[in-house]
Amino acid sequence: MKKPISALAALVLLTGCAAPAPSAPAAAAPAPVEVSNCGAVYTYAQPPERIVTSSTVATEVVLALGLKDRMAGTVAANDIMEQYAADLTGVKVISESAFPPPSKEVVYSADPDLVVSGYPDDYGPKALGDRAVLRREGVNSHLLSASCPGATATVEQTYDDLRVLGRVFGVPDKAEQVVTALKAEVDAVTPVTPALRVFDYAGGKDKPLTSGANTLAFDLFRRAGGENIFPETKEFGQVSWEELVKRDPQVIVVEDQAFEPADEAIEWMRSYAPIKDVTAVKENRFVVIPVNDLQPGLRSGRALRALAEGFAR
Repeated sequence: MKKPISALAALVLLTGCAAPAPSAPAAAAPAPVEVSNCGAVYTYAQPPERIVTSSTVATEVVLALGLKDRMAGTVAANDIMEQYAADLTGVKVISESAFPPPSKEVVYSADPDLVVSGYPDDYGPKALGDRAVLRREGVNSHLLSASCPGATATVEQTYDDLRVLGRVFGVPDKAEQVVTALKAEVDAVTPVTPALRVFDYAGGKDKPLTSGANTLAFDLFRRAGGENIFPETKEFGQVSWEELVKRDPQVIVVEDQAFEPADEAIEWMRSYAPIKDVTAVKENRFVVIPVNDLQPGLRSGRALRALAEGFAR
């Protein structure tokens, strides 16, 4: 026995029209990504499209994540690690030097929606200024975490930065690859034993500037087999030559920087009579490290190798 045809079905048959297919649901917009940086939460409704890197070490991180096509500007392109130099071709250089850091006007000339930096001074009053103000103006910012004010810097914080930026840009697998490679470099270094007394010379003749216990340099020295002789200094601070003589470093790490090249600094220290009896000076045990190699970023592996080799000599 045939079942009766419903009124709606009969109408369809009579008009020769098919019943409308149910419409497909609209694709859901990607959920905003929230990340924490230096104690503040930053929200990204979508991956940034115009990145400005205001320090060389930040540029290397962004390039390592494969984000060249999103770079609107960079600084100090001549100081880039060799393996990333080709990737910078065609990227606008907004400042030839990272010291002093670029001003807000210079950075904004590239119309960024994100600024990534490795140096806290980049967000100082003479540079980009307060990060909360930048955010209100529609520009997010990221500071490599080992440079966050008050942070005790470690190499592991760079791993965290890579993963955070990987989430922001939707490239978590690439971020994990970079973390794995950097971690392998870092873990491959065996510290010198017994540990050596180390002084980090960051410039200055009347009162030398040195790194303290909260800096990445402190963590790198420890991993390479060195003990910073001024652990009471937290960030960077001036010390006296008299106190350095008392603490008698066995090795002096010399930061090679544009305003005071390492070879000139070493020549001066060798000739400076008050420290002639310091063990490091008598034994000519100076280890030269480019200043950026002691900053957060992708250079920690090569910095550790150079430090461990220098400490072992």
